[in-house]
Amino acid sequence: MILGLTTIQRNRGRWLAEWFAFHHMLGFNRFYFYAHMCTDNTFDVLAALSRKLDIKAVNIADSMDQVQLVAYQHSCQNYLNDVDWMAFIDGDEFLFPTACDSFTQALAPYEHQPVSALGVYNVSFGSNGHLTEPEGLITENFRRCNSNASFLANRRIKSIIKGKQQVSVTNNSHIFNTPQGTFDEDGRQVLSGFAKDHIPSYSKFRINHYLCQSLEYFQTFKSTSGHADASSRAVRGMDWWENFDQNVEFDTSIERFAHKLNETLAYLME
Repeated sequence: MILGLTTIQRNRGRWLAEWFAFHHMLGFNRFYFYAHMCTDNTFDVLAALSRKLDIKAVNIADSMDQVQLVAYQHSCQNYLNDVDWMAFIDGDEFLFPTACDSFTQALAPYEHQPVSALGVYNVSFGSNGHLTEPEGLITENFRRCNSNASFLANRRIKSIIKGKQQVSVTNNSHIFNTPQGTFDEDGRQVLSGFAKDHIPSYSKFRINHYLCQSLEYFQTFKSTSGHADASSRAVRGMDWWENFDQNVEFDTSIERFAHKLNETLAYLME
C-alpha cells in the first residue's frame, strides 16, 4: 500500500525530523511538503531526510491568503493518482492508528468500502506549563491535553483520502469535495471540517494536535502567523491562548511508539 502525506509548513525545521520519523514508521512512504516562506533550516533538514525518505518539496515564497488551500489543490491535481491513500495534516499534528501498529493495517478495512475519505478527530494539547520552548521531542515534552468531547476543538477532523479520485478543496483545509463523501471511523458521514453533531471517536485513528507548544512559541510565532487556510494577516490574541492551553489530563496515547520513534529518528539522521 502506497501511503502519501501532504503538508504545508512554515519555519518548523526544528521539529521536522521527529514529525517525518513518526509518520514514516507508521507506514507513510511518500511525502509532499510545501514549504511556505521558510527562513529557518527547513531546507537543510529536508535535504538530510531526503537521503532516506521519498520527499517532494515545493517552495512557496510568497505571502497569500488561503495558501494551504492552494497547496492542497496542487497536491490533489498532481500527486493523488500516485498513492492509495493521502493524508492532509499540519506540522503540529501527529496522526496515528490506535488499534493497529501501522496505517497499512488500519486502512485495509476501508479499501473497498464506498467512501472517498476518512475524517479523523483530533485531541488538543496544551503547553504542559512550558513558558519557554523545551529541547527534545514534541511527543515527549507536551503530554497534557483536554480529550473531553465537550471541548469543541476536539470536533475538528482532518482527511485521509483515497487515491486515484477526482478531488478538490473546499473553503477550509479539513474536508474535501469527493465523489463518495467523507466518513469517520464509525461510518458516520462528515459534512464539514467541524463535526459538531458527532461525538469524537478514537477507537481506530487519532490526531494529537500540539497546537500550543510553549508560551514563548505562541508569542514569537503562532500569534502572528495567520491562518493558512484563511487570512495570512489574522492575529491570535491571548484569548486564543487561554481557550486552547488546556492541560486537564496526562495523556499516554503515544507512549507505545516512543522506542520505535527514537530508533527511526536515529536511522533517518545517521
